[in-house]
Amino acid sequence: MSRLSRPARLSALTLAAVITLSGCIGLPSTTGVRAGQAVDAGAVDEPLAVEPLTASSFDDPRSIATGFVRAQMSSQDNHAAARTFLTAEASTAWKPGSAVTVFSGESDIVATRPETGKVRLRIPVVATISPDGHLERSDQYERTLEFSVRETSAGWRLTDLPPNLGVWMSDSDVTRLFTKANVYYPARHGRVLIADPRVLPRQGLATALARASLSAPPAWLEPAVEQSAPDGTRLAVDAVPVREGTAQVDLSKQASGADNAQRTALWAAMTATLLQAPEVGTLNLTVGATRLEAENLPSTVDEVSDVGYRLPPGGVDTVISRSGTYLAWTQASANDAVSGTTKAAARGRPSLPAVEANWTFLAAGQGGRQIAAVSKDRTSIRRWVNGSAVTLDSLGTDLVRPAFDASGWLWTAGHAFSNAESGRSDSKVRDASVWAVDTSASEAGAAPVRLQVPWLGDGEVESLSMSPEGQRLAMIVKDPKGRRAVLAAVERDAKGRPVRLGPAHVAARGVKNPTSIVWADATSLAVLGTIDGTKRPALQTIDDVVEPLAVVRHGDGLASTLRGSDGLFVRTSNQTVFTRLGSSWSSFLSRGDVIVPNP
Repeated sequence: MSRLSRPARLSALTLAAVITLSGCIGLPSTTGVRAGQAVDAGAVDEPLAVEPLTASSFDDPRSIATGFVRAQMSSQDNHAAARTFLTAEASTAWKPGSAVTVFSGESDIVATRPETGKVRLRIPVVATISPDGHLERSDQYERTLEFSVRETSAGWRLTDLPPNLGVWMSDSDVTRLFTKANVYYPARHGRVLIADPRVLPRQGLATALARASLSAPPAWLEPAVEQSAPDGTRLAVDAVPVREGTAQVDLSKQASGADNAQRTALWAAMTATLLQAPEVGTLNLTVGATRLEAENLPSTVDEVSDVGYRLPPGGVDTVISRSGTYLAWTQASANDAVSGTTKAAARGRPSLPAVEANWTFLAAGQGGRQIAAVSKDRTSIRRWVNGSAVTLDSLGTDLVRPAFDASGWLWTAGHAFSNAESGRSDSKVRDASVWAVDTSASEAGAAPVRLQVPWLGDGEVESLSMSPEGQRLAMIVKDPKGRRAVLAAVERDAKGRPVRLGPAHVAARGVKNPTSIVWADATSLAVLGTIDGTKRPALQTIDDVVEPLAVVRHGDGLASTLRGSDGLFVRTSNQTVFTRLGSSWSSFLSRGDVIVPNP
């Protein structure tokens, strides 16, 4: 995967995230508000300009208050239109960049006058936006704003605003004005980039992407991210011009203090991020008039591989089906796994072992060269490597389906025995654990690493999935308060050995009692749980709104080929497997299992 595909799918809620970043990653302050493309539309033509509301001398106090909120859809000239509804003192006190709130629609705003000098607005809120530009979705709730108002020579104006008001915008306005993109950060290990979804204004997209690339990663992701630019590095000029396909990114003088590794990482992250702008084919990083040089840097950089980095791997088109003890390569798009197990599917792929019936929860790594499984009693793990079996006995209890990462580590979770060295104990400690096993080591050197997970506490991991680039774990965690989906970055030592999971980041808030989770692609999750009282699969781009999918009866688990919604499988409790077919599901395997190899 050498180039980035342009983001196509928009989300009305997620698009609001960039609003907070007027001083950080590119909300334009001098560009008019313009209409954008519809959801899933194609290329963006020059959008239609939209004139924002301004105050008049004829507006009554209720209209002044509602007009102020509605006019915030325009950031032109530092929200000049919205400021016409304020007195000079109130305009000075208002700080649009301090907070962001997204509401469901202008027609749902209810204005009342509790007393002569007050106006009260009741507004249905659907999301809030953190200062770093990430969406924090919530179930719709009503928020009340109270303004002071008085009559001036120009008419009624607002004189006193609620504290930390920030910007308010309807979901329909942000859908028109912003587009989804990824910010790419260099991983601490592996020379791979980690994708973090953001949303940015359509106008001036290259500038917004460059600012975003210099912004800090979310706190939960920091343990896996390598700092690619010295502290304080920013754009030297508040614009990134694009001429004949080349984006000119001029950085502040702090960037010249970067060492060679940081410079290479900065080139990789900037390239991957800015190539999402349709007009950008390559870029040039400079400090002043001087190119930011790095060792072995080519004269032209138009893909991340030019500087020795790689993007998260894309999806696979071939999976492994299991029927009894028999494993077979299968086309992932086949509606019937039996018809899909052809010689063409297996051509050029590793031979697959027979797996005895007393081994379950299969996983595949290194393109299928390794197969792993959990014993029926869920205490041991066996790996098949080039036809030979290696068994890790008495690892723990309640082991979950394992997962391989891109660097060859095998991950699982469960409960530790009271004395792991002496094997099984009748009096095991109910100590929830996450382990990683270096499958590139010899059998003698493949002792499991038990990771530090300080936040797990009384919880236990019931399902886990490793992200495509191998730096983030998605998990279902059960504790006395119930089940929840969480993400955590993997912290590694200087040799690349996993040692700890970073802070837990709650995901899929709209799914209750989740039981299974997988990565659908580099920035999206698939979760099996309850939505509106029905157990069903659902999709979620990280921090976005949850999208329910069609129900699969007796759904019990998920698998993914990393192709988004089209690459999902649902396992059922009666050992059947279903695959996505349009907006519904089709039978893939009438009895057995499907295993997706880590590429």
